[in-house]
Amino acid sequence: MTTLPPEENNGQAADQHAAGEAAAQPTPAQPEAAAPEQPAAPVPPPAAPQYQAPPAGAYQQPQQPQQGYQQPQATATDPANTITLNYWLSVFFTWLPALIFWMIEKDKGNQRANEFHVANFNFSLIRTGVVVVGWIIGMIPYIGWILGLLIWIASVVLFVFHIMAAAKAPDAYRKGGHPEFVFNFPIIK
Repeated sequence: MTTLPPEENNGQAADQHAAGEAAAQPTPAQPEAAAPEQPAAPVPPPAAPQYQAPPAGAYQQPQQPQQGYQQPQATATDPANTITLNYWLSVFFTWLPALIFWMIEKDKGNQRANEFHVANFNFSLIRTGVVVVGWIIGMIPYIGWILGLLIWIASVVLFVFHIMAAAKAPDAYRKGGHPEFVFNFPIIK
């Protein structure tokens, strides 16, 4: 606790007292300048471990297989993959995917794969033709409705046949077989 000195003339004593207090307070110690240290020699990075071959005749433990399900790897250029895609797209979109795959794959030189693409394109054209004929005959008054209904049933049967062929096509290709359509007409050769 500090007490104030009595006031004196013109405030000179107060100034002297304040100066005395400032001189009486300790000053913080100034850090002395340390001598500069010499940098240490650079440390080389640790050397990478070198592979050492086991001595001749030594037993080497086999590597453990990875745990879990391993899906078989198929390459993108596997013709069975393109045949599968072609058939299943053609089941639902008829002749257009069959035409595209046939145009792309016919010049690649794989005759067996080309045989599958041509068979699918021919069957897709038959399905498309049956639907078109069904629409045309359906426009005829009276008798056209009955014939149109029969042709619509035929197009549903052809749809089922196409699904069956699409399910069997990849296996037939891999086993060296031929396209397995129930019937097919060679429109495109």
